[in-house]
Amino acid sequence: MSTYLQTKENITAGHFSSIYFFYGTEKYMMDDLVQQISRHALEDTVRDFNFSQFDMRDVPVQEGIEEAETVSFFGPGRVIVFQHARFLTGAKDKDMPPHDLKRLESFLDDPPPENIVVFAVEEQKVDERKKIVKKLKGVGETVEASPLQGDRLKQWIREKAKEENISLTAEASDELLGRSNSDLLTLEQEIRKCAQYVNFHGEIHAAIVRALVPRSLEDNIFQLIDAVSDSYPAKALQLFDDLLRNGEEPIKIIALIGRQFRLLNLAAEMDKRGYSQQKIARQLGVPPFVAKRLSAKAKTVKGEAVGRALSLIAETDYKMKQGAVEKKSGVALLIARLPRVLSA
Repeated sequence: MSTYLQTKENITAGHFSSIYFFYGTEKYMMDDLVQQISRHALEDTVRDFNFSQFDMRDVPVQEGIEEAETVSFFGPGRVIVFQHARFLTGAKDKDMPPHDLKRLESFLDDPPPENIVVFAVEEQKVDERKKIVKKLKGVGETVEASPLQGDRLKQWIREKAKEENISLTAEASDELLGRSNSDLLTLEQEIRKCAQYVNFHGEIHAAIVRALVPRSLEDNIFQLIDAVSDSYPAKALQLFDDLLRNGEEPIKIIALIGRQFRLLNLAAEMDKRGYSQQKIARQLGVPPFVAKRLSAKAKTVKGEAVGRALSLIAETDYKMKQGAVEKKSGVALLIARLPRVLSA
C-alpha cells in the first residue's frame, strides 16, 4: 500500500506502475493521480488518442480490457481508467452490468507492460474477501484515498503553494486550514487565489488569507462559540445574521452549535486524561489544528457550564422542531442566553 503523496511524487518523477488501484472517499486525490498519470505518461500530441476512461456502472469490465490489451498506433503506451469499479466492494447494485471477473483476473496475470491501467472506486472500503481485490492489491500499486491530516496535509499545502511559485507562513497555513475545513479542492482554489493576489511570486502571510479567503461554515460556528463564551452576544448574533444571509438554515446552525459544544466537552475530558492533541484529533475525527483549538477553548470554559449549554441547546432544538418557537428567533434567543449560562 502506498500513500497519495508518495504515489504522486513517483508519477511526477516518471516512475510508473502498470496497474494502479485507487479507492477511498477523497475523490480529489484519485482524480489528481489520474490527471498526473495522463500528464506525465502521455505526450501532449497523442494524449487524446491514448487516454480512455470507462464507467463501470454502465460498461462491463471486459470491454475496457479489450482496449487495454490493444497496442497503440499513436506513440508508445496507453492509459486506461476503470472508474466507479463498485464490483470491488460489497455493493449489490442490481443494475450493474455483467462484469466478467475471470476475464479481469486473466488480464491481471499478464498485463501489457507498455500500458498503464487504473481501477478507481469512491468507497471507504473494498471487499477484502474477494479474490479479484486480493489480486489487484497483489499486482498493482494500491492507494487508499483517505483525508490528509496533520503533517501530511501541511506538506500537501506547501507543495501546492510551490506549484504556484509562492510560499505560506506557518500562521497563514493554519488560517487557511481553519477557513477551508481541510477540503483539498477548496484549499487548491484558495491557494491559487492567494497566488494571483501576489502575482504568483512571494510569501503569503495570515493577513492576506484573512482578507481573501472566506470562513467555512464550521469556522464561523467556532467563532460564534468564541463570542458567546467570551460574553460578546452582539458579535455572536452578528455572526448568526451573516450565516442566515449566506443561506444557512437555523436548524443546521443549531445542530452545528451543539456539535461544537459536544466536541468541547470531549476534548476537555481527553485533555484531563493526558491525551496528546494528535490522539484527541484521531478520537474526535477532526484535523489536529481543530483539536488544538478545541483544547484551548475547553480550558476557558467549565465542564458543568458546557453541560448546561448542551441542555439549553437540546431544549431549544426540540421546541423549534415541535413548532413551539419560530426557528430564527429560537436560535437568536439561544445565542443571547448562552453567555449567561456559560458564566453562571
